[in-house]
Amino acid sequence: MIVTNLNRAMWAAAAACLTGIMLVAGCSSAPPPADRAGYSQTLNKYYEGRPMCIWQESVKFPVEDATPEVAAERGFAALTDAGLLVRKRSTLDSPKGSYTYDLTPEGRSALEPDVFNQGAGNFCYGHRTVSSIDGARQNSRSTELVDYQYSVAQPASWATEYSIQKAFPQVAGELKGPHKAEVTLLDTTDGWQISGTPASLAPTAHQSHDSALTRVKAMLHVQKLPS
Repeated sequence: MIVTNLNRAMWAAAAACLTGIMLVAGCSSAPPPADRAGYSQTLNKYYEGRPMCIWQESVKFPVEDATPEVAAERGFAALTDAGLLVRKRSTLDSPKGSYTYDLTPEGRSALEPDVFNQGAGNFCYGHRTVSSIDGARQNSRSTELVDYQYSVAQPASWATEYSIQKAFPQVAGELKGPHKAEVTLLDTTDGWQISGTPASLAPTAHQSHDSALTRVKAMLHVQKLPS
C-alpha cells in the first residue's frame, strides 16, 4: 500500500476533525450494570416527585361562568367528554355562552390536590420512568453526562382518550415514548444526584451527529493505490 502526501494530509485532517467531534460530544459508552442501576434509580426518584399534568398551574373547582375562551384554553370540553368534569348552565346574568364546570366523582378521584390552594388541583396522568441507560461519559472529575430513554409507564386511562390527546397535544407526545434524553449526574458522598434539569434530545441532533461521524470514517478510509 502506497501512502502519498495526499493520503497523509487526508489522515491529518480527518484525525483533527474526529478529535474536535470527540472533544465536543465526548466518548459515550455503555456503563456497567451497577452504574446503570444507580443512574436509573436516581432518575426515577427524581421523576416520582414530578408527575406529568395537563396544566402548568392548578385550577380551583368549580369554575363558575367560564367563557368559551376560558373553556377552550383549559380543555374543559375534552375533560367533560372523558367523564372528569360536568358542565352546568350558568345563571341568567352570566356572560353569554358561559358555563360552570365542576368535578364528577371520577374527576375528584383523579384530581391531584394542590396542598397550598384548598379546592384546587391538576389532572396528572403519570410519571416518567427510565426504560434504558444508553451511554455515559465523564463530564468532569465529579460529573457524568448520561444518555437514557424514558416513557410514561401505566398512564391514567383517561389520558389515552382521543378527546384528551387532541385538546392536550403534550399528553399525546409524552405517551408516544420512549423518548431520548440526557442528564448531568453529580457523584456525591450520598450517591448520584441530578445537576440541573434533564433535557430531551431532538432526533435531528442524533442524525446530524451520526452523519458527521460517517463522513469522518469515510475520510479515514485508506485506499490501495496501484503499485
